[in-house]
Amino acid sequence: MPIVLSESVPKGRGLTILFELEDLARTRFAPAPLPMYELVFTVHGGSWDRLLLPQIRPLAELIRPGRFIPDFFNSARPDFDEAVRQVLDVPSTRVRDQIASMLGTTSPWLRSFAAGTPTSRQDLRSALNAGFRDLLGNNWPETRQAFDAEVRLRSSQAVSRGLGDLLGKLHPSISWNSPALHVELGWDTEISLRGTGMLIVPVLHGLTRPAVSMFAEPQPLLFYPAAPPQPSGASLELALGRTRTLVLRALTSERTTTELARHVGISLPTASQHATALRTAGFVSTHRNGRSVRHRLTRRGWELLN
Repeated sequence: MPIVLSESVPKGRGLTILFELEDLARTRFAPAPLPMYELVFTVHGGSWDRLLLPQIRPLAELIRPGRFIPDFFNSARPDFDEAVRQVLDVPSTRVRDQIASMLGTTSPWLRSFAAGTPTSRQDLRSALNAGFRDLLGNNWPETRQAFDAEVRLRSSQAVSRGLGDLLGKLHPSISWNSPALHVELGWDTEISLRGTGMLIVPVLHGLTRPAVSMFAEPQPLLFYPAAPPQPSGASLELALGRTRTLVLRALTSERTTTELARHVGISLPTASQHATALRTAGFVSTHRNGRSVRHRLTRRGWELLN
């Protein structure tokens, strides 16, 4: 099964993942940003300089906007060189089946790669290395820092509110209703994890909606977009102002107005004012929980940050 990205669909449609007690015990976060997925989601998102196309053309032929991502790119190795080796070691029969069903052999290079020729594998190795270097390499230390900050926030949420609450608040298109996790997809199906648990992977580049790879080994993968690294944040801050940008980034995790003010370092009335402005613009949603008012990003807010 390829890597499938979620879609905007009528409420209630999509993938239902059934958890047992053992699944909850084995569900965990990736230990570090996973470079192969960061790269393929970046290419799939399409927001990259086309001047790089000659260097990454084989990768771009395999990963096309609007198409599923072939599952032979599945590699949860945090070391990029190891991830590349794992991708290139995928059996030719599996590569050939996925290309035939998803892409078609529409170019001489795809036909060569589907046939498993050594030169085509080397072409892909070169494209992967060039893609990582040119699209992600310069910003990788900031990516690691942003990933670590995201996992710390989510870990705190799990400790204070429970794993179910954490799973249900990873993204607006993901919801938790024990014992099931629901992800909005363009097709309806129900899958039981049967004791494997899931690997939860925050993605910092290219991804604007959750994605799943249900038959990855040794356990299924759930990807969700996290706030990307912002070395300068100049463009977003010019549009929104520095404080409002900080408020927007803070709401990648759901917070009360008091928690928001404390996190950003502003007064309670100022936090309320910025949250109201972002809600009016459609970037933030607000709901009341008992005596507190809680804020979180909407899909539009996630897309703005990503």
